[in-house]
Amino acid sequence: MGLRFLDFPPEIREQIYGEILSTASSRCESICPEEPARYKFQLNILLTNRQINHEAKKVFQDNIFIKITTPWPEAIEHIRGEGKVPSVCSGDKASSFRNHHLWIFIDTPATTYRHSYTNFSMLICLEDLEAFTRMWHFSNLNHVGLNQHLRLKLTIQDPHVAERKMPKKLQQRLLLPFGAIKDLHAFSVHGQNTPLLPSVEEALKEDQAIRDPTPEESLAKGFTLKDAGNAHLKAGSYHQALKLYIQAFAAIHITVSGRSRTIHADGYYVRELTSGTHAGMRGDFVRMILRVQLVANIVLTYLKTEDFAEAHFWGKRAIVLFRQSVTGDDTDDFGDDDPQVWLSESWAARFPAHEAMGKIFYRTAMASKRLGKMGDVRNLMRAARIYLPNDEKVQMELNVLEAGNV
Repeated sequence: MGLRFLDFPPEIREQIYGEILSTASSRCESICPEEPARYKFQLNILLTNRQINHEAKKVFQDNIFIKITTPWPEAIEHIRGEGKVPSVCSGDKASSFRNHHLWIFIDTPATTYRHSYTNFSMLICLEDLEAFTRMWHFSNLNHVGLNQHLRLKLTIQDPHVAERKMPKKLQQRLLLPFGAIKDLHAFSVHGQNTPLLPSVEEALKEDQAIRDPTPEESLAKGFTLKDAGNAHLKAGSYHQALKLYIQAFAAIHITVSGRSRTIHADGYYVRELTSGTHAGMRGDFVRMILRVQLVANIVLTYLKTEDFAEAHFWGKRAIVLFRQSVTGDDTDDFGDDDPQVWLSESWAARFPAHEAMGKIFYRTAMASKRLGKMGDVRNLMRAARIYLPNDEKVQMELNVLEAGNV
């Protein structure tokens, strides 16, 4: 007779339960970058028999769940859709779920409640809490004054053992991410059947009191990090250079994860800068210049490390986005006689980051050449010459191409 599951030692069974029921193993990443991840818990194991139900439930209860409630259904969709925050469930299932460790309630002082069904909920995992608070933080920056109309109430609890003290580290993980949520109309934090540690609440409120950097400060930090990255690039410290360039993006509210780059808080920069090196210029204009310079340097760094695929990806994406911003055309290719204004000499002369854009064209062409993508090389080099009309390296490459009729 074969070995039955319950014949395995308890520690082996517990490990198997963890592989089936933990948030890490139940998370399903989306193949579409525009869609958030989702969770699919294999809860059918709880129906096997009484003993397995008892053992597996203990493991499942090691997961930390957070319930978000608001009177606005569109807010739930915004969190999950535009914010890319994965949800375990939403709607009635989330509303009726009681085994959460943190309850987040968001409303406005003007909101009135007559029936419980006027509220809408979603359930998220602790691992995704920072993604939620980061999304909220960016939303407030993008719509200045948003938080001044909102009221936030946080309630922590141990859903499994009443009156049990929740460890300090867990309270910190649950509450401190909300330090990024500032300038609220009203804010309160409570312990429901579990003592709230005053030191954690105090640390949270101290973080909330720290003001966000101004657009001037954010841009200054971004340029400083870019310059530091350039120094490492020149010294041959390519990994450190890339790290600093990514930090420079983060300083101006652009998150980079692998090949994914997400631009946040556009509205925060749409005003005239009042101090610093770029005083008198529009913040979004200066931010665009820094973005182009960073991409040019990142492409060069990947060329130096001979990672031609990454160099080509970063450069080609920047070119596509640049053309889309000018013409609305987001296709990947362009012909020899492309009439679009973005490849005209008059446009190039007026574009403030024309030198960095020219470097992106040139360096992307060099990556294409190393990858054997010769169909791209000539057109990219011709575009580089428009933006860098006096660059000897660009002209030399074009001469080689024309001599070889490539």
